Amino acid sequence: MLPRITSNRFYQGLCTLLLALVLIGLPLTSVPFLTRITGSLVAPFSALPLFGLVLIWLIPYLLRHGSFPKEMTAIIYFVVVAVISSASAYFLDGFYVRDRTFFDQSLRALLTLAIGLSFYATLSAYLRQRSALQQAVLFIYIGGMGLILWSVMEIIVLHRSGSVQNFPAWLTHIKSVLVFQQPGMLFTNRLTALAYEPSWYVLIFTLVLLPLWLSAVFQRKSLFSIKLWRFIVEDVLLLAGMTVFMFSFPRIGLLALIVMLLYFGIQLTRRLFDKINTWLINHKRFKVSDTTLFRTGLTLALITLTLIILISAAAIFIKIASQQDARFQLIIDLFSTNTLKKLPTSETDIILFSRGLAFMERTIYWFGGWRIFADYPFGVGLGNAGFYMIDRINSLGYGSFEVRNILYQSVSLMNTKSLWIRLLAETGFFGLSVYLTWLYTLWRNSTFIQKSDDTLLQIVGMAGKFFILAYLVEGFSVDTFAFPYPWVTASLISAGSLIMRKEIQSRRPLHADSAKR
Repeated sequence: MLPRITSNRFYQGLCTLLLALVLIGLPLTSVPFLTRITGSLVAPFSALPLFGLVLIWLIPYLLRHGSFPKEMTAIIYFVVVAVISSASAYFLDGFYVRDRTFFDQSLRALLTLAIGLSFYATLSAYLRQRSALQQAVLFIYIGGMGLILWSVMEIIVLHRSGSVQNFPAWLTHIKSVLVFQQPGMLFTNRLTALAYEPSWYVLIFTLVLLPLWLSAVFQRKSLFSIKLWRFIVEDVLLLAGMTVFMFSFPRIGLLALIVMLLYFGIQLTRRLFDKINTWLINHKRFKVSDTTLFRTGLTLALITLTLIILISAAAIFIKIASQQDARFQLIIDLFSTNTLKKLPTSETDIILFSRGLAFMERTIYWFGGWRIFADYPFGVGLGNAGFYMIDRINSLGYGSFEVRNILYQSVSLMNTKSLWIRLLAETGFFGLSVYLTWLYTLWRNSTFIQKSDDTLLQIVGMAGKFFILAYLVEGFSVDTFAFPYPWVTASLISAGSLIMRKEIQSRRPLHADSAKR
């Protein structure tokens, strides 16, 4: 009965439709009715079709003894560590505040982790065939194109109106249906598009779209056969994506992009090195021998040129952004007034330095989480850091309106505002180690996939590396598991690795037979 249903054309079409909704709907971070139901600002639209995909595809798949990629093992170990640390919280000396309990907080945190794992497990298994993987990447492209078009429209309107609060009534109404908005977001001149806030808007670019497009552009591989002279579709998408990305004036996102571009530049340097080296040695005008000193000098020159281009581009962006966002003017003032005479090393110096760059609250939360880890190296339980933050934040934090509001007025608990600090504080050294091991596994798999002769797998393989580099940076800004972006890209890597292993296994018998003959 079950095989007949799953082989039905209507059933397969419905699964494809749900997959399309999951991936095309990624830009929607906070659907209003989901936000009201869950009480969380992180309420992605993609969770709805994913739930349908779990019901009608994943459960029947498991009933037919379906399996997951082996990359799931490390993240399952992380879940075990998280559950153990949460259970151990009852034996620590923490105390309840604001009618919250360890059980409530840990349950809520584990549910957000379950949402993220649902994306990862379902998509990793569903995309186990190359055709499904190509379909998924195509849906992501379509979602990215739609987001770019919406962003361009909003940039034009934002330029004319000055801020979100002056948007036309029709646009405000559409956004109120698609995205939950708080009054504070109405006064921003930064691009938010279909996300709750600008910093959330950039996540889909740094963790999903830009890694794929950077990979395609670097390798000159495309999902499409369409070409305009030497340009591929991904060239246009990358340029358009980076352009609208900049209108959100991100800081952590900008740093993530710089790290990806630095890796792009290093790989480009390696590619150009042999060509330039051979040309210089063989050219009759240059009397150059292929020595270690020459190769080292050429390498350093290419890396220096890459750094100069990146730093110059970042400086130009910061200068332009400073005309719209005062936070970037603070960066210019830092260097123009020679305020940075020496690097801050102590906790107090770092906090005071960050206050001059308008991100003091972040460092207050980070150091608070670090102190929790110092006192409880095995973690205080997933979701429980807020119970221990109150008496561990630096005294400079009381000078911040945001910190005082959380301490004395807000019904929410304070959090670390960083995934890496949160993992240390809540799951301890073991939890962070296992999570980073999972990311290392994904990096190795990305290298493995990139060796394929298939265009799609090559794009996914290198995109995985760009994603991991960006994720390491974005982890200092995001501290929730509920965002689907890292899980979606991780599922592409895991599925691609599974496809690659199947292809290798399918070829082995052929080689063996030919050897016998």
